[in-house]
Amino acid sequence: MFKNYLITAWRNIVKNGVFSAINIFGLTVGLMSCILIMLFVREESGYDKWLTDSDRLARVHTAFTMPNQPPFLTVRSAGRIMEAIKGYANAEVETGVRIVRFGTTIQHKGEGYSEQGSMVDSSFLDVFDLPFTHGDRVTSFAKPNDLLITEEMALKYFGRTDVIGETMTFCCIGNDPSVAAITGVIKNLPSATHLDFDFVFYLNPELFANDTNVLHTWNSVNVYTYFKLNPGIELSLLQERVNYWLNHESPFIDMAKQFLGEQAADAKVTDFINLKLMSVPDIHLKAKYDAGSMGDLTPMGDDRMIKTFTIVAALVLLIACINFMNLSTAKASKRAKEVAMRKVVGASRAQVAIQFLSEALTVVFIALLFALAAAELVLPFYNQVIGKDLQLQLFDEPSLLLNLMLVTTVVGLGAGAYPAMYLSKFLPGHILKSSKSSESQGATKFRSTLVVIQFAMSIMLVIATIVVYGQTLYSNAADVGYRYHDKMVLNVRVAHGNTDGLKQSLLNLSGVTDVTFSSESPTQDFENNSQFTLVELNPQGEKVEPVLLNYHHMGYGFFESYGVMPIAGRLFDESYGSDAMTPLAEGEEQIGQASIILNRTAALKYGYSDPAQAIGNTLNSGRYNYTIIGVIPDLHFRSMKYGIRASAYMHNARRFRVANISFNSNDVPNLMEQVQTVWKEHVPMEPIDLQFLSEMMAAQYQDESTTAKLFLAFAVLAIIVACLGLYGLSAFTVERRTKEIGIRKVMGAGVTDIIQLLIWQFSKPVIIANIIAWPVAAYFLLGWLQSFTYRIDTWYLIPICASVGLLSLVIAWLTVGGNAAKVARKNPVKSLRYE
Repeated sequence: MFKNYLITAWRNIVKNGVFSAINIFGLTVGLMSCILIMLFVREESGYDKWLTDSDRLARVHTAFTMPNQPPFLTVRSAGRIMEAIKGYANAEVETGVRIVRFGTTIQHKGEGYSEQGSMVDSSFLDVFDLPFTHGDRVTSFAKPNDLLITEEMALKYFGRTDVIGETMTFCCIGNDPSVAAITGVIKNLPSATHLDFDFVFYLNPELFANDTNVLHTWNSVNVYTYFKLNPGIELSLLQERVNYWLNHESPFIDMAKQFLGEQAADAKVTDFINLKLMSVPDIHLKAKYDAGSMGDLTPMGDDRMIKTFTIVAALVLLIACINFMNLSTAKASKRAKEVAMRKVVGASRAQVAIQFLSEALTVVFIALLFALAAAELVLPFYNQVIGKDLQLQLFDEPSLLLNLMLVTTVVGLGAGAYPAMYLSKFLPGHILKSSKSSESQGATKFRSTLVVIQFAMSIMLVIATIVVYGQTLYSNAADVGYRYHDKMVLNVRVAHGNTDGLKQSLLNLSGVTDVTFSSESPTQDFENNSQFTLVELNPQGEKVEPVLLNYHHMGYGFFESYGVMPIAGRLFDESYGSDAMTPLAEGEEQIGQASIILNRTAALKYGYSDPAQAIGNTLNSGRYNYTIIGVIPDLHFRSMKYGIRASAYMHNARRFRVANISFNSNDVPNLMEQVQTVWKEHVPMEPIDLQFLSEMMAAQYQDESTTAKLFLAFAVLAIIVACLGLYGLSAFTVERRTKEIGIRKVMGAGVTDIIQLLIWQFSKPVIIANIIAWPVAAYFLLGWLQSFTYRIDTWYLIPICASVGLLSLVIAWLTVGGNAAKVARKNPVKSLRYE
């Protein structure tokens, strides 16, 4: 019997070639979309689950929330947090570890190579049980200067992995070059991990003895802190313990009193600072919401993006399923007698239903074969868009194959269920007494409803695509307050004080118009924040509470090179001789003097509605008094997603890490080669780190750009599938109304009249689909746009929806019009003979 079902199914597929092709193509597109999304979801949701006891691992994220200040969020924490919580919550915490990230240069065979490494506490391998290729996890990492490297790094520098005892020269750990012996080789980490390092050093606290902002601090967040919980302990329990410690026993109690002033009496520490614990397997997808503008060890994923595109892929597949149901029920009249004859010779309704379900499953599994081939073909382009290296290896991953077979079966049963129920209920007596099946009005309305649903989904996808693209273009093209298209950013952190000679040599290059130094360039916001107190009373005669300012250090000429002019006062000028910060000796009690420039938002924080009123007043922070010499417009120093913060700019040459190179050249590749040559001359043992600022600016919106591209791809696929279904349905409708069209022509109707009649029939569901899609799309997109401080005008949604609505109608007209015109031009005599 099963063989008979398959033979009959295949014969019907071949007999109805056009309709079968439309169904198979639509299902192929839908299943291909699901395959691609399944690969992406599997990769993204599987991060760090391979770690031993991953469910017991957690990381601390920090959130500062102070009155009248924007919240400061980061995935890092203060250096003293780990030992404090480990000691206080020893019943919940088994052990903890701090990770200090740093970039360095490895000097090997006369060349310098940039690498990213980590300094970690001795408990690192107790928290992260990483597999070793060579060495022992107990003895290989037990004392200062022990060095672990990965297999990849061993092969890169030595051509083999058995390198224990070999030495590597780093420049610099601390302030001097360091030679370290390799004590262990770790297996390469899987790609699905947020951990990222080429090598791991045993953390020696003595290296940070003169830098209290790393390990010996409660409020400067520069380390990544992890805990391993005791067996059976829920993360929520440890979170409760941490919150109790913060509010009742932590050093932050006195800090809260200082920062909150009179409000401290009624406030808890957790109103000011939160230490949020996050499970390590959740970090990749959820840490983004705790990170502020700072990155993680590796690029972060987005839980919302996964959910969004899972829904989108499901919508495309649903549209294809609707096509199948529509075309199957529309063809009912062609198979009514077949059903009647089956029942006359003894077939039950269940057997007839199984026959049609078998046909549906056959079509879907044929589509699956095409979908697998299509997915393999487009996978390289898909990887390029999402920045992954996904691979389709079904037989190496049984779970993926099983899930795919399950989805395909569900799709087959879902798409075939209604046609099977509908066709199997035909009564043989009624059918055999007439020359055709009597299709109920309910079936026609149901098909119209399905057309409305699939076009509504397609229209929503197109609207979403336009809005996402529009927001991305808006962010990229918006005025950030400075000129950035003619800038290269050169990392001079490793120039070892040789910056003056480097600057002069760069200025001698043809095409270089200016070179200025700074602690960071735009987009490189290192989140340096400090409290600055206004010494004088503000213009309202009031004493102002300390204000948290995001600060940067800029060299002479920096603002001028970026086209930034003051709105009050002046910029840094070497001729004044008092702008730069001068080093203070250790233990010296005197207060240093320097100049400071504020942005407009910072001036407003101190009550200066007129920026000119701020000039000449004094801010104090730590051991320095700063004279306000200028106020500049607000600059978008980081992505516009994060808005404007109150910012201060000082001049401290010891903090300069970046050379901002302005250029005016028609041969940029040649200019880059010259810059590289100059770098080699001045810093021969260090690799160059040179980037175009315009590319760095664009990279800030990479997530939005990727989302827009994927939306575009899926929206186009959805429209194609929906239009194919409409084409098939209109072809069948025109075929069924052939005699009616012939009669209308005999009665005097023209070709245009007939085309208009048929087009209107299919325009109604598309119009209804627009009425449904517009408010639904607007609701979700308005929520998405709220995540951007600066965004396109939401009123643009009105013309966007109207344009997409018109476009959907035009597409429907073109799709239906071809079939209608073909039949309308037929000789009415032939139409009246049609059976």
